[in-house]
Parts: sequence; structure tokens; C-alpha cells
Amino acid sequence: MKRQVDVKYADAPPRVQSIYDEIKSVTGAPDVLNVFKALGTNENTLFAAWTKLRFTVFAGDVPMLLKQLVLFNISARARNEYCTALHGNLALSLDKTLTCDELSRMSHGDVIERLPLSYQVAIETVTKAAFEGKDVAADEIPLDAQLRDEGFSEREVDELLALASLGTMMNTITSIFEIPLEQPFPPAA
Repeated sequence: MKRQVDVKYADAPPRVQSIYDEIKSVTGAPDVLNVFKALGTNENTLFAAWTKLRFTVFAGDVPMLLKQLVLFNISARARNEYCTALHGNLALSLDKTLTCDELSRMSHGDVIERLPLSYQVAIETVTKAAFEGKDVAADEIPLDAQLRDEGFSEREVDELLALASLGTMMNTITSIFEIPLEQPFPPAA
């Protein structure tokens, strides 16, 4: 049985409200995502998940679109409806030329050829890291070298590889909770 929790702002203790306020401030959203409301019963767990997401997604040098495409791809391949919808919709909002069909094909191993080659390599490389973990160490060309070969700095390589662990963590959390989607994917026309 899945766990279903939804701690609204008005019902949250002061420390959770403070974290919710920080989330809204950093994201610029009028409300916190349902995934954070599901974690609202424990301020330490909520803070840990938010902090990892904040400094992996909202900070750093890697473009937000690339981060969202990586997280979408990880989530779609994990067949996680919540995270797939969230990151797919965010990617579509960041690049109005992207289509749902392109994202769907990407999640099945195709490439979006009009994306820069560095994006294509990063999406596939980080997705591989998320699913194959230690097995990627046996690759002939290490993943970090593949990313550096595409022009990513050491700092960007670290940011990209951190997306693998974030995607895995958030997909696990959202699979445990019955979290309603903020918006379906593909979005309604």
C-alpha cells in the first residue's frame, strides 16, 4: 500500500512553513509542489529533499533546460508518472519549440537531433549513470570523460552527475507516496 500525505501550509508546523516559504521564494511558484507537501510531516526529511533539489537544480552552471531534460529522461525511463510530468512540463515551458513527441521519443532512446550534441551526450550519459550505477565504472570511456569531451567543465560534470542521484532519489520518494500531479503530461491543450 502506498502512503498518501498532503500537509497544506495552514496545517504545517512553523518549521515546515518556513521551508515551504523558502521553496516558494527560490522557485518563484505561488505554492509548493505536491511532493514537498507529502514530506511535510517531517521537517528534517523535507529539508533534506528540498536542499538536495535546490542546490542540484536551482544552482550551478548547467543550463536549466538541460537539467530538466536529464531529469525528464531519468523519470520517463523509470516510468515515474509524477516526475515525468513535472520535468516534461518544465522542459516544454523552458523551450517552446520542444514537443511532447520529441520528449517521448527521447525517453525511448532516440535523440532530439536539433539539440546540441553536448546536450544529447549529457542526457544519455547521466541517465545511464542513474540506472547502471557502479557498472558504468567498467566502461571503456568513463562517463565523466565523455562529458568533458563534450566541453563540460569539472564543475558542470559534477552538477550533471548529481542529477543522477537526485533523479533516483525523487523517483523513489514519489513512487512511495500517492502524489497527485500538478499538471498531466502531456499537458492538456
